[in-house]
Amino acid sequence: MPNPIIKQFVVEGSTAFPFALLNIDQCWPARAADAAAIADHASDADTRRKIILATAARYAPNRQGWIASGWRVID
Repeated sequence: MPNPIIKQFVVEGSTAFPFALLNIDQCWPARAADAAAIADHASDADTRRKIILATAARYAPNRQGWIASGWRVID
């Protein structure tokens, strides 16, 4: 079985990270720094965080789900 092509996308937000969307979008933090940024929910509410996520190429981020959670997908 061939290896899937891994694609990355960036999400941005200042609220608590919507962990359920990792499962829905079948994605994961691309780097250790992104995993740490996800866990940093105690930061100032006005501080926007950008987190790089990775997914297999056949999956696309659920933009409406991210927006509903107070985050947005930026490319």
